[in-house]
Order: sequence, then structure tokens, then C-alpha cells
Amino acid sequence: MLSELHNRSYHFLNFLPNVADFLVQKHKESSLKVDEKSLYNLVTEADLKAESLILEEIQKNFPSDGILSEERDAIPGTSGYTWVIDPLDGTTNYTHGLPLYGVSVGVVETETMTPVIGMVFFPELNTYYHAIKGQGAFREKNQIHVSKTKSMKDSLFVTGFPYDRNLSLDTLMQYYKSILQKSRGIRRTGAATLDLCWLAEGKFEGYYELGLKPWDMAAAGLIVMEANGKLTSMDGNDFSIMIPSLLASNGHVHEYLLAEFEGKINRVAY
Repeated sequence: MLSELHNRSYHFLNFLPNVADFLVQKHKESSLKVDEKSLYNLVTEADLKAESLILEEIQKNFPSDGILSEERDAIPGTSGYTWVIDPLDGTTNYTHGLPLYGVSVGVVETETMTPVIGMVFFPELNTYYHAIKGQGAFREKNQIHVSKTKSMKDSLFVTGFPYDRNLSLDTLMQYYKSILQKSRGIRRTGAATLDLCWLAEGKFEGYYELGLKPWDMAAAGLIVMEANGKLTSMDGNDFSIMIPSLLASNGHVHEYLLAEFEGKINRVAY
């Protein structure tokens, strides 16, 4: 199994720079076509082309693997592995000319949807993160770990807002206000994969968000776990990429954060 994972990881760590280069070049164009999938939820021609490049590479080199991707219907496989892909995480940032966006490619065991490979490239930050289950987490060639901060007052947090935020805005603001009052602050980058990778290397102590999708969590979630971080749902259940809420932390402040959400999770946001 490990050799199969290394084979997939090695191949795509060498391939994904091509996708990153494409996104950078496309980002320089002044006539980028943007469509609205729903309120606040955008898709660009860059998303679709980047996804096509990734899907073609998987189907050419690992044709028996399944694929679950943001912009396409799921493709079943027979190998026991499924690729989970977000070709452009942070599309709104991308359309506004911000460099805070990434390409997220994960592999999960199909039966359990457990992440076993995670790779996230940030084209305009000139860096990438990756992990294989049981092998540690890395920024490029350097192993990374979550921070050792143990108190809320010394912690910096990061969050995102769901696309259907208007259905639960009061609850979201309650979380934000309460945590903000007890910590050094809360940031919002607009890209869940960036939030999680920065948590994995110790820049943040905790992250939470409602309304996530499997491709938001599969790759970067594994990177956090392999960096010795902790993942659960926001109501304390075991982590699953199929549960659309996520609480990630360095482990030390996890229970403090769970207490913030206890009895206040707004199910509408699910």
C-alpha cells in the first residue's frame, strides 16, 4: 500500500507545478470569465481548465482510481483509491487579483473516505505542502509541526464563512465575537486549504468553519493530522471529509474551542 501511495504522491508533486504555472499565467489576463454558481460562490474558466488538466493526468496514469472533484460529477473506480480535487481553492480571491489561492489534490481510501495523501500548491506564494498518512507533513522538503501554544489568550485563529452564510449570520457572528474576545485575534484568508496548511506549520492555533465540502478538507486535513494537529467536527464528532463542519487545532486549545460551539451549532449551515 505504501508504495502505491508514494507512486501517486511522487507523480503529482512533479505534475502539479504545471497546473500552478497555468493558473499564474491565467491570473495575469484582464478578461477572465467568471460565472456565479450561487450567491458568493464563483467559478472561473481557470477552475475548469485546471480541473481538466488534473483529471486527464489521473485518468492517464491511474485509470482504475475514482475521482471526486468540485466542478464535475463523481467518477467511480475499482482500485480502492479516490482522488478528491479542488482545482482552485479561493476562487473569489483569484477573481479579485489576490494571491491567496491554491490547488488541492488528495487521495482517500474509497471505502472509508479516509485521507491517505494530501498535496496543496499555492502558485503565487511559491510554496507547497504535502503528506502521506503515517509519514509526516512537509512544506516542500521541510517537515512541519503545529504550534505548542496552550492558552486561548496567546492563540491566533482563522475561520471562513459558508456560501449560505445569510442563513446563519447571527450564529456565525456569535462564534466570532466570543473567540475574538478571548484570543489574540481571528484571521480570514478566503481559502480553507491555506488556513489549514498555515495551521499545520504553526502560524495559527485553530481553525473552524461550517459548510465545507470534501475537497476543502481531504488534502489539507491530512496535512494537519500529520503535523500532529487535531481534527473533529465543530460539535466534537470524529473527523470525516463527509461531515460539512470542521474544527482543526494544535490539540492544546481544541477543548477550549469546542466549548465555544457547545449547544450553539446552527444546523441550517450544514
